[in-house]
Amino acid sequence: MKQPTLPGFSASGNSDDFLSIECDASYADKTFSGLHQDEGQKTANTEFYDCVFKNCKFFKSAFFYCVFENCKFENCDLSLSLMRSTSFRDVKFYDTKLSGIQWADAAIPLDVAFYRCLLNYSGFIGVDLTNTEMIECQLKDADFSEANLSKARCSFSDFSGARFMNTNLTRADFTNATHYAIHPHGNKLCKTKFSSPEVLSLLDVFDIIIE
Repeated sequence: MKQPTLPGFSASGNSDDFLSIECDASYADKTFSGLHQDEGQKTANTEFYDCVFKNCKFFKSAFFYCVFENCKFENCDLSLSLMRSTSFRDVKFYDTKLSGIQWADAAIPLDVAFYRCLLNYSGFIGVDLTNTEMIECQLKDADFSEANLSKARCSFSDFSGARFMNTNLTRADFTNATHYAIHPHGNKLCKTKFSSPEVLSLLDVFDIIIE
């Protein structure tokens, strides 16, 4: 006798069986591969535990009151997605497009890590990013105003046009990061790590000549 399938679960566990993600569902230890959601599609009250997303497209999708715990995203596209009151707990993103996401809309605390990701135009206004890793990422025109990046690792990332205002950068690591413009008086710098020659950009606000 065939066992009934629980809502949101594939009977075989094969990632190819997932044609869409259901609302009000719970997924555990599942792999979603090549899943494409339509622009504007909304997923609400859905939980993901120990799941992996590979080559999935969630461009301009909406996740409302969802939970991602101990999940991984690999080579996915979540650009311009809405993360309204959605929880991210120990979630890692690899080679993933996340441009234009307003992370302040997500639930707190925000426990994420980014590796080789596109985070251009992302909003982290007022977000607690303590211990967050942003390694080899593009963060062009991202907004970190009022954010807490204490002990964050931002090595080898590109911060062209990124905004830092009243940002806590205590013990943050910007070694080998590039193109950042950080006002030394408008942000909290304490044992923050920088590399030469990019660290000289901190002197741009002063009327001095460096030869």
